[in-house]
Amino acid sequence: MKKIAVATLCFLVLFCFQACKENEAKSVSFYHWKTKYSISENEKQLLKKANSKKLYLRFFDLSYNQQENQVLPTATLQMPAKDSTLGLQIIPVIYITNEVFEKTTKPSQLKYIAGQTLEKILRLKSQHFNGNIIFPQIQIDCDWTVSTKESYFTFLEELQKSDLLSQFGENSIKFSATVRLHQVKFPEKTGVPPVDEATIMFYNVGDLGSMEETNSILNIEKTSLYLSRLHEYPLPFNVALPIFSWGVLYREGQLVGILSDIEEQQLTENFTVSESENWFIATDDAFINGNFVYKGDKLRMEDVTFSEFKKLQKMISEAAGRDYSVILYHINSSTLQNLNVNELLETVR
Repeated sequence: MKKIAVATLCFLVLFCFQACKENEAKSVSFYHWKTKYSISENEKQLLKKANSKKLYLRFFDLSYNQQENQVLPTATLQMPAKDSTLGLQIIPVIYITNEVFEKTTKPSQLKYIAGQTLEKILRLKSQHFNGNIIFPQIQIDCDWTVSTKESYFTFLEELQKSDLLSQFGENSIKFSATVRLHQVKFPEKTGVPPVDEATIMFYNVGDLGSMEETNSILNIEKTSLYLSRLHEYPLPFNVALPIFSWGVLYREGQLVGILSDIEEQQLTENFTVSESENWFIATDDAFINGNFVYKGDKLRMEDVTFSEFKKLQKMISEAAGRDYSVILYHINSSTLQNLNVNELLETVR
């Protein structure tokens, strides 16, 4: 009788534990992409509602400097206060232009750049974070091509076998890489990065340079063309979904810049509405969000509606064939002010 009681008690404990796990809100992560770190009170509340455990924090970019004839870091993270990251696990993200691997092909060069990358991450860790902060993962963001995959993959391998990893203090650091949809559909051609996991980016699939494009951030019809082999992807993956807006600036039919998070007041003060939907024409010369705008320039405003976001998430869920985590790009987006946060989070859980 006593054995039955003990067995029953164990069953109830396990049942309650499983029920608690199922009732716990699924964690949703965010990217922080601005160079200057900032999290507003509203954004703190959003992280709490999302049960966020991780923050994918852009540390710096690597690009090829033509004048110096070498790879140099740009857009290095600035933080106003040490360890102001709300107790979240930090995933350093390094964005690297494809040109770096067009210009850098020798194994010795790639090993050197890998070492310099890790050293800079370590310096930023020491500068901005307390000693007990853990970096469980480092993410590399690069839209590699068939011609650069060998150099890029060698760079990734050099990162993972570097002696510098012991200085991070963790037992082991995982590495992840961002993967675009064309790289998901044609892995035999583009290759699969030699990392622990992938983050598949479900945005920016449109033709940014074309004035015929309606929305380069999110195009459901175009995205659907790349999902037939999503369930086959050989790496564990999570998905990055868009919650941002921008203005795509054209001059005489040519793409000249992107105005990120442009505000309504900036639009009304510097542009007039065109006859075409989402198009605006500059009324005078101006300097807006780091871009020179000249009278007559054309601006296509792009954003993500909740309806399209729901369609995207449903499409991914049906095609993935496995469980996955969600990362939203990005936490500082003004688009969040126009979305119902509760509905948004419910959609991705």
